[in-house]
Amino acid sequence: MLNRRKFLIAAASSPLNGAVGFAAGSNQEYLATAKEVFVSRSAAKEWLASGARLRNGEIFVADQEAYRWRNGAAWIPDMPNVVPQSVPSPKHFGFDPNMRWRQLQEGDLDGINAKVYGPYREAGTNAINGFLLADRYAREAGMGLCRAVGDYFVRSYIRKRADGVQSEWPFDFFAERPDDIRVAIYRADVHKALPKDHGLFGSEIAELVHAELSPSEYSISLNPNGMGGIIRYTPEAGSYIDVCRQFDIKAKWSHSHHLWTNFQTFQIGLNLAASGATWDGDRVIGQYSYPASKPSNRGEHGIVLGSSTGYYTSRPPTKRSDVTLRALICRAASVKKDDNDPFVDSDPSTLTGVFGWITRPSFKVGTFGRSNTKSNMLFLAHWGGKYTPPGGIELLDKTSYALEETWHPEDVKLVFLSQIDRGAHGFKKGWELAAVAGADIGAVTHIGVSHPYWIGVGDVSDAFACDEQRKRVNRAKISVSHQTAIKIAPDPNSEYYGVLYKGTGTSKFEKYPGTDISLQRHGELNVICEGHTIEAVTGTLEAVRLRQFRGCVDLGDCRLLNAKKALYVLGGDGEWTAQLQKFDGLIHVRNNARGSLQGTMVGGPQFRSLGSPLSSTQSGSKERATLYAEGQIFSFITRTAVKKGATKLPIHALKNAWHDINAGDQLDIELSNGSKCSVHATGLFVNGAMSVGVTELPCHLPENTTVIVAQKGVVTLNNAVPSSIPVWLYATVSQDDGDMQQDDAAVETAYITNNGKALGHACKR
Repeated sequence: MLNRRKFLIAAASSPLNGAVGFAAGSNQEYLATAKEVFVSRSAAKEWLASGARLRNGEIFVADQEAYRWRNGAAWIPDMPNVVPQSVPSPKHFGFDPNMRWRQLQEGDLDGINAKVYGPYREAGTNAINGFLLADRYAREAGMGLCRAVGDYFVRSYIRKRADGVQSEWPFDFFAERPDDIRVAIYRADVHKALPKDHGLFGSEIAELVHAELSPSEYSISLNPNGMGGIIRYTPEAGSYIDVCRQFDIKAKWSHSHHLWTNFQTFQIGLNLAASGATWDGDRVIGQYSYPASKPSNRGEHGIVLGSSTGYYTSRPPTKRSDVTLRALICRAASVKKDDNDPFVDSDPSTLTGVFGWITRPSFKVGTFGRSNTKSNMLFLAHWGGKYTPPGGIELLDKTSYALEETWHPEDVKLVFLSQIDRGAHGFKKGWELAAVAGADIGAVTHIGVSHPYWIGVGDVSDAFACDEQRKRVNRAKISVSHQTAIKIAPDPNSEYYGVLYKGTGTSKFEKYPGTDISLQRHGELNVICEGHTIEAVTGTLEAVRLRQFRGCVDLGDCRLLNAKKALYVLGGDGEWTAQLQKFDGLIHVRNNARGSLQGTMVGGPQFRSLGSPLSSTQSGSKERATLYAEGQIFSFITRTAVKKGATKLPIHALKNAWHDINAGDQLDIELSNGSKCSVHATGLFVNGAMSVGVTELPCHLPENTTVIVAQKGVVTLNNAVPSSIPVWLYATVSQDDGDMQQDDAAVETAYITNNGKALGHACKR
């Protein structure tokens, strides 16, 4: 035992004093009142093992951590009758911040890894049990606060290989209940090749080899103290067993220095798993490899930090509120053929995110350092849903089985602590919102990404949203502060666009009646942006795309440079507006009639040009503004007679790929007696659809009645600021060659107006 006076002097002079160990301001108090002081935790354990005792409430100190005596306490498995004094930490439970890592630069390793760079772990004991035990104690003791200071390594994955005889495997991490553990199997005929060929870590392999076991197929017995247990299962010879658990944070945490997360789980690594849960940390390094038990389509192989009530799940979630996260994140270096850790490979991921019914999440996130491991995006907010799994076996990935109900992130608050840099972290995208119910997104600069951000309505929009959220999903206001994107570079062969607003989703388990075509669902958007500054790589096709949306989108003050199309609006009856301060590409509005432009770039003298700028050399330049409004007229024919009051029109299949009928489109019908009537489409119907949903028919329609769809292309210039910059106007109508009865309607289908006066007129092409 260390002399208390000498220990006080050593602790006060230590450079770690105040940085590692006691909560701020409590160091001297606990040392001065402690009944015993030990230089190490092991010394304290030996003292306890010798039969030493204190009175209830008395304090002793070991390795700069304070403990309180409590008769009968079993919170610390290897220290009976003892509990943490004040705020618990992993060190109270025997887990030290002993993780050691270094930042690799190109060429630091062998020739195989000549281009490898990023964080590289060299040592560290798995401390996940310490975090989980401290979290459990804080929660159950009503403290609601944990802390960890120093560099920790945590890993929540284990793999055992079956030999066809063995039926029991111990696993060595903490769990409160057996149902906290998920078990999956892999076939060895594929995995035996993995150490030789890392190229096999592809999504197609994962789909073939992964299967999650039903709880009826295995059993788990936990040790009494929760530290480990036994799994019982007899797989086929040569199979692998994966036992996975998320790192769930249910209390509030404060972390300093570095946390290295080696999560091999199928959902989220550090998961904020309860209302009010908080992770307030410094730097987190995320690492995991593809052989983990997680699907190929979950946010590019998992999420490092976040909060989830479930993606596709078989049980309704519990609503979670007011989770908070602050962290800087970097992916660990991806190192091949390393003997230090067989799973040192680091695979692509999304860094942070919220899934499912999370209300008022507040995230302050960013990156640090650089890594050769790519990240899909910095932040994702995504809906979650309930389904009934076939045979009771829950699948980990997005499935084609019918959704029964969905839950959505709500009132999301996102603040960025750094730039989003593709060069340093491999980002393909900055951030994304998929079917959320309100959000407030902070300003950020994107560098080199393909897509600065996406906002979409989700696969099924709000069609299956829970009753409490249905009226807010996609309709609640999303506020976006100024987004700056430098040198965006989407793939011109497959991606086309930078920023994307997507008003449709593909419901994979629903089909258009009479076809095998997946149903497309429309959704509303309600977005107000402060503005955009986008400098695309020269030749990028589109800086901003608005696709088939309903509702309203205000793009704010826009400077859109170096893209062939500065703005492309395609389909839908959504209302959009933009203040154009500068652009040098084409503004192309196709089959959308509710857009308006303001700003200095559209306030000069207008010049009308015939034809389409897409087929001419006059497609926009740095010297002038070019606006193009394009409409289309097409028709379809009813397949059978339809009664008055019907809400479906049976039709011969729409065949042209561009002839989508959008929710809200007006459908004009000319009857045999010369009268006319109109209905409106109630959903999105694509080519191949054999019926169209409409508002109630006002009259009977005979078989082979022609229905005309005139989708207007209109751009409105509202109070444009006067300038000397010339504005070139194009307006064109694409017209079906079928049985058309309203050729003269073309002139009314595409045009550009300035304060109500038509400036560009349609011409048929």
